[in-house]
Amino acid sequence: MQPFYPAKVPPRYMTSDISFPTFGDVPDITQLAEGQNEPSRPVRSLIKSNPKPNSNFNLNLDLGLDLPANKMFLESHINAYFEYINPIPAYSFIHKPSFLRNFHRNKLDSLSLRCVCGIASRFLQRSNPHQDYVSEWLKEVEGRMWPRMAEMKIENLQILLLLICWYSLDRKISNMWTSSAMAARVAYGMRLNYESTGPMPFIPKEVRRRMMWSIFMLDKFYSGGFAELTLCNASTMHLNLTCEERNFELDIPTTTATLTPTSSSGTLESGIGLMGHMSRLVKIRNEVLEVTKRIISSKESPYAAKKTIQALDANLLDFAHSLPTHLQNNKRNLLSRAYTTELTGYITLHSLWIQCHCDLYRMMIPGIRESVPELIQRDVPFDYAEECRELCLQYATDMCRLWSDTQLECDMSRITDQSLGIYAYQCANILVRLWDLDADNSLRDCLVILTNFLERLADIYQVVAEIQFEINGFIGSLDVVTNFYATRSDELSSQSLTEIWRSSLKQQSAQEEQTTSRFSLLEFLQQQNKSDGSEEYPDAVEPSGDGEENPHMRADEGLHLDVDIASVEQTEELSNDFWSTSLNMDFDSYDTRVDPFCRMFDDWALVEP
Repeated sequence: MQPFYPAKVPPRYMTSDISFPTFGDVPDITQLAEGQNEPSRPVRSLIKSNPKPNSNFNLNLDLGLDLPANKMFLESHINAYFEYINPIPAYSFIHKPSFLRNFHRNKLDSLSLRCVCGIASRFLQRSNPHQDYVSEWLKEVEGRMWPRMAEMKIENLQILLLLICWYSLDRKISNMWTSSAMAARVAYGMRLNYESTGPMPFIPKEVRRRMMWSIFMLDKFYSGGFAELTLCNASTMHLNLTCEERNFELDIPTTTATLTPTSSSGTLESGIGLMGHMSRLVKIRNEVLEVTKRIISSKESPYAAKKTIQALDANLLDFAHSLPTHLQNNKRNLLSRAYTTELTGYITLHSLWIQCHCDLYRMMIPGIRESVPELIQRDVPFDYAEECRELCLQYATDMCRLWSDTQLECDMSRITDQSLGIYAYQCANILVRLWDLDADNSLRDCLVILTNFLERLADIYQVVAEIQFEINGFIGSLDVVTNFYATRSDELSSQSLTEIWRSSLKQQSAQEEQTTSRFSLLEFLQQQNKSDGSEEYPDAVEPSGDGEENPHMRADEGLHLDVDIASVEQTEELSNDFWSTSLNMDFDSYDTRVDPFCRMFDDWALVEP
């Protein structure tokens, strides 16, 4: 493997402070509506001085609820939504010009306004951090939206999708899980999975498409390759893909191809936008997860499925080649989006493409929860197993290169898709498991790139902050092991640094009694089900599976570091704090019973979207 030399990354992009007038300086809302005063400009980044509601100001809009009474205040949230959330491919279903026109004409649905403003509030620093208007908005939307769902209308489904986005960003997993199922049911009931046959203007038709494809992508993120959890099968999507974002915004009618490319769709491919290409890639990734989960749960040899794996790899390469020139992964396209709202979608697209390859080949990585059991790995030809590991490591390194270039050249405040946190976590696990520390000492640099890339996202999303903490734990553990080896190299002549590092990962993972992936949606739901079951049946005893005790996890056996040291003083052993670092590595799970709900891919799922 070629040594990895990351580019030097400058300090995290810091935006200049933007000041807004307080509400006492803002004229009457009727004057704003009549154009006598200029509305606020689009939000560029985190706002230091966020306008706050004036309790003495009456909003003269037909909203029906007590929203903050200033149009500038609301517009700052709306602009933040279209700056940071709408560019995320899974959430690009609102037509911005129509939304703004209805807002300024006081014709916007009050629940849509609350959802958009509530979602965008995380990108605005409030002058009073204790303001609870966002939680009040959420309560009002929940209280009034569900009765409206009895009427299957596009407006109501759009509000439901916004609410799912809100739940996802706040990591309200149970709410998100049930709401997404309802959205899929309503969409199919409205036959949004078919092209509209009657006369309909381009914008309403494209909005319907985008909502259906958004539901499709979210369903694939949430189901994670499990057929029993899938609601939107690709075979049921009988509509065209979404068009270019510019054509959608400017009302330029465009005809596009369908989900599966055909020989006759050549001229229609050029009209597909980023959201459409993302829909195709999400479909391929779902196929990857379906195949790998089947192999793992059935204890099948990956080598026996070699042709299927090669076919999926070929599909990914064909997808990359099918992308239009302006969406190809290269430095020119990255620089052209470096300071635009298109950056997050571009980075998400190519990060997911790399992640698909990692998902495809990580089955042969010993010790991770997404690998096949050790007994099966032993039956796989050594050359093929090594090839899978090398490919997996290569793509994980490619992810670091992409993100290193992004940090060096781009405005990181534009990166807002929280699913990138999951990709970073998976990438980190692959790197620490496969890196040869004796041949290349740049593993730490790669991990630092991952944590720096997540810096901005960690400020916005709690789950990304937790992921960043985990990766920082890898860095801390690596420093301890490296220093330990450097001071005892003479005494450790029989073992390499890589062997000691992997032994430390084994030791740490053995102390964690976790059976599912740390940041998986289904892990959360499984834990919730266990909690509910224990309350309902407090005396119930879980069966022990096949009745055999895991030979690697016997209670009477102490954990040990597999290091051959003849003369190491007991007083200079590594501290217990080091071994208790929560790293998601498990060398000792090879021979356990494989439960497809316990060997999860960290799919996120998080929405991630």
